Amino acid sequence: MKKKKQQTYKIIVALVVVSIANFLPAQSVWKASYCKCDTINILADTIERDSLLGANSLIIYTPINCSLQLVAKRPDTSNTNIVFVVPAAFTAKNYKEIVGKFVGKDTIVTNPTENETGICAINDKNVYIGEIKDSSVYYYNSIQNENSYYFQQMLLVQNHKKVECTIFGKQKPTFRRALAIKNSQVSVVESLYRMNIEDFTNVLISQGYKDAIYLDMGTWSEGYFISRSNEKTSIGQLKHNTRHQTNWLLFVKD
Repeated sequence: MKKKKQQTYKIIVALVVVSIANFLPAQSVWKASYCKCDTINILADTIERDSLLGANSLIIYTPINCSLQLVAKRPDTSNTNIVFVVPAAFTAKNYKEIVGKFVGKDTIVTNPTENETGICAINDKNVYIGEIKDSSVYYYNSIQNENSYYFQQMLLVQNHKKVECTIFGKQKPTFRRALAIKNSQVSVVESLYRMNIEDFTNVLISQGYKDAIYLDMGTWSEGYFISRSNEKTSIGQLKHNTRHQTNWLLFVKD
């Protein structure tokens, strides 16, 4: 009897370092050059690191042969079908509720927003990122399909153009993360150094991302992937509020 060919599941992770002159004004042109580096295998995934020379860096997680899900229950780290996890929508100041409308696996939330400007609707591998004014259509579509998910967050990029994000005010630079789309491929993009939100958005645009929506970060940043040896490998920089996280974006093997 012939053995069934095992399908390969992987997450491509690109480490990107963006070269930026000191104190460039926001309107400056961003330049970057690539350098191919070695490949590291994890789980049934592949990490490929592509480096850009410079001072600010991004790491890009791209699901291959995985679907995306949203959940409001902390993921089970013993479930090795879940290969990647990060928080998605903001958690309210009371540390108990998801901010805004949210449709996750077995969960529908209709809480008010806190100045969120964007929505993300997910159906299997299809991801729509857009303005919150479109929310009624995508929200109701998503709750009618068990494979669809929805959350509200800060819109950063729409059709390759920057969307002003003022919710952070004059907050000091911190670590940033976004769900972003380029050439119809969705990725999670994370800064490895502290950046203000305008610079982070400019980097996303310079790297060719068409649409991007923010993911909860700051002290809520902890996520993880599961290694080939079934070990939880933590990602994120500031983790003080991990215990208060209320919702998560997952990459799940097909």
